[in-house]
Amino acid sequence: MSSRYEAVMIGRNFISESSVFDHLHMFGHGVFETMRVFKRDIPLLCYHMERIHKHAKRIYIQTEIRDIRKQIINFLSNISMTNSENGILRLIVTSGRSASGYRIDKTCKPTYIFSYRTLPTESSCGSLKGMKMRVCDYRLPGNPVLSGIKHLNRLDQILARSEWDEQFDDGVMLDQNDLVVETTFGNIFLLTTNGWVTPLIEECGIEGVMRDLIVKKVMPVLSEAVDIRKVKLNEIKNCSEWFVCNAVRGIMPVSSLFPDQSWLIGKETKKLRKALFELYPCYA
Repeated sequence: MSSRYEAVMIGRNFISESSVFDHLHMFGHGVFETMRVFKRDIPLLCYHMERIHKHAKRIYIQTEIRDIRKQIINFLSNISMTNSENGILRLIVTSGRSASGYRIDKTCKPTYIFSYRTLPTESSCGSLKGMKMRVCDYRLPGNPVLSGIKHLNRLDQILARSEWDEQFDDGVMLDQNDLVVETTFGNIFLLTTNGWVTPLIEECGIEGVMRDLIVKKVMPVLSEAVDIRKVKLNEIKNCSEWFVCNAVRGIMPVSSLFPDQSWLIGKETKKLRKALFELYPCYA
């Protein structure tokens, strides 16, 4: 029997590197985390580790959290942070190498990919000017099996984000039934007459680390509760204040969405930002 032959060309160059047969490159089979680094530490590391382990398992990737933690520590200790100790660490976990089509090779160990970059100026949480938003024309397709997971296939967000240039900061994404789900890079909280609400992540969308932190840790500090349910777009129009959140930027107030309406940065949002800062000073 002849041995298996493989040839790979990227651009105009033939390469011998077999990593292109990783399920990451072939099928996007993996999950990722985008983590805030503050003074060479990752304040929300336990939340990120819990999520990546849970989400990887849902798409049949077995991870060892202890091993990932060790590799993160090793990575951060060996990179140059002379310009800044504050940045963004990206972790990608894939199911590993396979040349057997869609079948997952159960003998393969997952591949971990780490990257770090300095925190961009626009990622600062200190500004209270408010984000300029729009409603995306693109609608998120429903897939309850993958709902909530921060998997590597982000085509939905790429297509939505391609709808504008620089005139908006972000866009609200709706599902096929025109219900509010999230934005292209964060989760949504709005203050209604009955209190705080965040959209239910059921058919599509990502269960964000910051969303989870706000619901379980920040809101209780202020003796507030959050109603997690389906949200109609009109409810945003009628809310008194609202914000977008993610694990890199924290809480980002919104100032505009519709042409005929704007919001001031409300006192309740300011209270939440203050409570988050007191728990985690990186979100100043």
